[in-house]
Amino acid sequence: MKKFTAGAVRNQLRHNRREIEHSGNPDIDPSRQGQDYVLSPDRDISEYDYYKERLSQLYVYGRDDVKVMAGWIVTAPQDLAPERYDDFFCATYDFLADRYGEENVIQAIVHDDEGGQPHLHFCFIPIVEDKKHAEGYKVCANEVLDRRELRNFHPDLQKYLNANGLEDAHVMTGVTRAQGGNRTVAQLKAAREEEYQQEERPALYFGESSGPELHF
Repeated sequence: MKKFTAGAVRNQLRHNRREIEHSGNPDIDPSRQGQDYVLSPDRDISEYDYYKERLSQLYVYGRDDVKVMAGWIVTAPQDLAPERYDDFFCATYDFLADRYGEENVIQAIVHDDEGGQPHLHFCFIPIVEDKKHAEGYKVCANEVLDRRELRNFHPDLQKYLNANGLEDAHVMTGVTRAQGGNRTVAQLKAAREEEYQQEERPALYFGESSGPELHF
């Protein structure tokens, strides 16, 4: 999970769309980009324009450091059969869209053009009810993605998958506890480089942004 300020949103959306000619991620294989696909709604405008339109309907604090977009990367489980990947990502999208509101979904793209497992980039505007302002809702990533949400995310996703015929998609594997707790992306990259020196196992890439990075 990662949070983005307004200045980082456009670049992140472009990276996920593979619109940056010289990307900072060397693990992208251009010949495989046809395997990527979009799950977010087609709204007849660009994702960035929709982001601005939706943001204009919400109360946003006037500070440059406000995190106006958040993103989850959800990776296909290692033990899931490849023919089940599409079902897994579609179910995961439905879970996330219901959890955060589909009207707040900016972008959801499955990447299968990198080394390692395919994964879903899910970007959304984190909002909470706000009775103090005329808009009725405000952008507040810290309230949406608090400790309780981070603690419950994986168990709730697993329950949803189980209830929708994906009992073989194991997102609750105990790896977080086994590795000593949640780690930042930088820590995860360092550990992978040390553990898998003999094989190419590239870490997932979020593009440019600001704020803390958490990997669960």
